[in-house]
Amino acid sequence: MRRLEALAARHRFRRRVIRLVRGGAGGGAAFLVLVKAKLVGSLAGKLAIAALVGLGFAWPLAALALVMLLTVVAALLECEPFGVDACDCFGPNARRARLRALIAQRRAWLAVPAGEAPRIRNGSAPARR
Repeated sequence: MRRLEALAARHRFRRRVIRLVRGGAGGGAAFLVLVKAKLVGSLAGKLAIAALVGLGFAWPLAALALVMLLTVVAALLECEPFGVDACDCFGPNARRARLRALIAQRRAWLAVPAGEAPRIRNGSAPARR
């Protein structure tokens, strides 16, 4: 029994050492790349990103959970959570307004059908294939 417990303890120790080496190598390499590439201005930012990369090499699920948590917190704290200030999909849209006008015109014609049915395209636009 002692022999089996010692074997299990060695296995746990090896697993911890491998995770430590893998995380340290990944974090160290990430830190060196960040220092050389000068992507992040502050030393604290470089260390934080290197620690996150090292955590990702040692415990990938823990790093994924941390990234997701940071993303959720950043989305909650930011006033524009999706960062779509330049996107016009929530504001006025000329195509949407034209479509709504065409729908209203078609409904009016269906209520009192007189003459030709309203056309979607006038003669100036190229025909679709």
